Amino acid sequence: MDMQEMKRIFSSNEGIVLTFIFTLIFIITNLIMVDFAGVQELIIGQDQTPFFILILIVILAYLFKNSKVEMNQTRFLFITVWSLYVLSIFISMVVNRDFVWTEGFVLVMLSVMFCFRLPRELLTIIVISALISLPALLLQPHVLNETGATFVLIYTAGLMFLPRSNKAMLYYGLPAFALLLVMTHSRTAIAVFVVVTVIQLIYINLYQKSGRDRRRFFIVLAAVLLGVIIAFIRPIYNFFIGGSITSDGTDLNQLTSGRFEPWMHVVDNMSWFGEGRDYIDFTSLLHVHNIFFDTLGRYGLITTLLFTVLLIGALIIALRSVRTFHIALYIFTFILIGMTEYNYLFMFVYFSPVILLFAIVSYMIETADINYFKHLHPFR
Repeated sequence: MDMQEMKRIFSSNEGIVLTFIFTLIFIITNLIMVDFAGVQELIIGQDQTPFFILILIVILAYLFKNSKVEMNQTRFLFITVWSLYVLSIFISMVVNRDFVWTEGFVLVMLSVMFCFRLPRELLTIIVISALISLPALLLQPHVLNETGATFVLIYTAGLMFLPRSNKAMLYYGLPAFALLLVMTHSRTAIAVFVVVTVIQLIYINLYQKSGRDRRRFFIVLAAVLLGVIIAFIRPIYNFFIGGSITSDGTDLNQLTSGRFEPWMHVVDNMSWFGEGRDYIDFTSLLHVHNIFFDTLGRYGLITTLLFTVLLIGALIIALRSVRTFHIALYIFTFILIGMTEYNYLFMFVYFSPVILLFAIVSYMIETADINYFKHLHPFR
């Protein structure tokens, strides 16, 4: 997106108002997440559902005014799987006598949103608002994993606006990495940040570059990564591995910072329809730190399978063209962080990244027509 288009979006009254609304909501939910000045006490049950409903009302109002329902093959396929996913959640909630009407309302609103063509202008406003809201994370009284996960996902979304140049990446990536180290000690967030940054560098140095430039880039990248590993091998090992690997074997619970035991509890007690919101003792846990195990424990095998199909399917479709590369990168980042750090819906943490996921996927449905991609080389 060029500067002229950005100026057009944010110079209109509608663009300014929407940016203000989204930014305000994202700032509030960020402050709730970091519990600034004890604000979490205002949120009963640590529930972010009212914020979901509010922001989806804003999105749907914009879509009703500025867009229309369109159905290509990709949208039809996605909505079919999504509808089965939502239906399986409803069945699980009924079976477990744990039906939450507000959560059901959110899922219905999302289903309506996916039927509309989501304009690029709206996606731009949501991403920019999320970026503007990030400084609120610095107000945390303690270093949190949640802030690191949120920061990395918003950072990844911001890459879609970045010029395809190493200089732009340098100015964007280095300050972001410094801020990340200040706000979190999360191994997942730091590792995923590095992976995403390297992938972005590979992308901009392969896109419309000559073979000579590509070879030169890979030589430099390999030298830098090897140099960093050699120079910092001990602190890197201690930070990511620590004492979890010994001569007696690998302590998976220590390696995963206590996550492995609740994961195995979910696996040992899995069922077709899950066990509802209380599928595990949450006295000392907000969630089980895994989007798939969280879905498995609460909703069961069927919902987890459909959820996996939705995520992996969206990732594969987005990878089919360079036009949707950054959408694929965001979904990939969401999955990576979700493996050890992330919960999916209906809790007060990680608000803006989930909204971004739905907006990005909805936008991808419009731009990624399966028939169109059949005639494209994946990296052309």
